[in-house]
Amino acid sequence: MTSDLKYYALPGPLTDLKDFQDFTDWLSPEPRIIFQVAQGLIVHDMWIERYSVKTKPRQKSVKCSPSANDILVQASKLKSMSLALPRSPDERVIGCCREFSLLATALFRAKGIPARARCGFALYLAYPGFCEDHWVCEYWDGKNWVAIDPQIDPFQQSSFQNYANTQKNIDPEYKKMLLSLNPLNISSKHFVDAGTAWKMYREGKADPDKFGIGADPKEFGLKTLYGSWFMRGQLLRDFAALNKVETVPFLVRLEMKLDWTPWRLVAASDDQLTDKDLTLLDAIADLCAKPDGRLTEINKTFQSNSDLHPLL
Repeated sequence: MTSDLKYYALPGPLTDLKDFQDFTDWLSPEPRIIFQVAQGLIVHDMWIERYSVKTKPRQKSVKCSPSANDILVQASKLKSMSLALPRSPDERVIGCCREFSLLATALFRAKGIPARARCGFALYLAYPGFCEDHWVCEYWDGKNWVAIDPQIDPFQQSSFQNYANTQKNIDPEYKKMLLSLNPLNISSKHFVDAGTAWKMYREGKADPDKFGIGADPKEFGLKTLYGSWFMRGQLLRDFAALNKVETVPFLVRLEMKLDWTPWRLVAASDDQLTDKDLTLLDAIADLCAKPDGRLTEINKTFQSNSDLHPLL
C-alpha cells in the first residue's frame, strides 16, 4: 500500500501544476480548502444557465483534454486575482465533472497528498434508478480513501435538497439519498465506480440501460447514451485514470467534433468484442473495484495492453 500512496502523491502528465508552484506551495493542504478552490475556478457547462449569467467565449477550453495546468492558466487569464478566491460563474473556466475532479486531484498531489480521479456513475444527478456518467476525486486522509465531489457547490446541493423536499410522491430511498449527500465525503450509496458497475452488469445484478447519460442522444447522432457499451467506456476511462491518464468524458470528444473510433475498445459494438477482450475488461474491472495494494498489477496491465491507452 505504501507504494500506491507514493505513486498517487506525485503528479501525472495531466495533473502537473508546474507553472503554479508558488501558488500550490502557499495553498493550505486542508481538503476543504482544496475542494473550495477547485469549485471556485470551474463552472459546469450543464449548470451554467441556472446561475443566470452570460458566458464568454474565452471561458471555454480550446483543448479537448485540458490539463489541470491548462485550467489554471485559463483561469488566470479570465480574471487577474488570487486563484484561491471564489469567482462569479461568468469568470470561471467552463468544464465538466472531469475538470473538477482533475483539478482537485492535481492540487492534492501538489501538496504531497495521495489523490486519484475516479470515473463512474452518480445516483444524485439523475432520476430515481438511473446512474449518471460522473467523475469524483479520492484523496488519502491518512487512514482511508475519501471521495469528494467539488462540482457540487452550495447552489447545486440546495437544488437537490429542494427537489427532495418539494416533490410529491418521491421515492423515499431516493429522497433519503439526496438529503444525505455530502460532497466532502461521497459514499458508495451516491457514487459507483466504473469497475464495480461493470462487475454488477456482468454478474446480472445491474441493468445496463440504467447507466449512462440523461441527454438527448439524437443531438449527437446516436441511438442511445446508455447501456453496456457506455459502461465499458467508463470502465476504460476509470482504469486509465488509475494510471494517472485522466482523459475526457464520452460527450466531450463529440462536442469537439471528434470521435472515439481510434480507441477500439471504446468504439467497438458489443458483438465485436472477442472473448479475449471481455477477459481483459473483466480483469481491469476487478482492479478498478478493488485497487488498493494492487498498483504493480494495475500499471503492468495498462502498460502491456495498448488497447487500454486512452485518447487525449
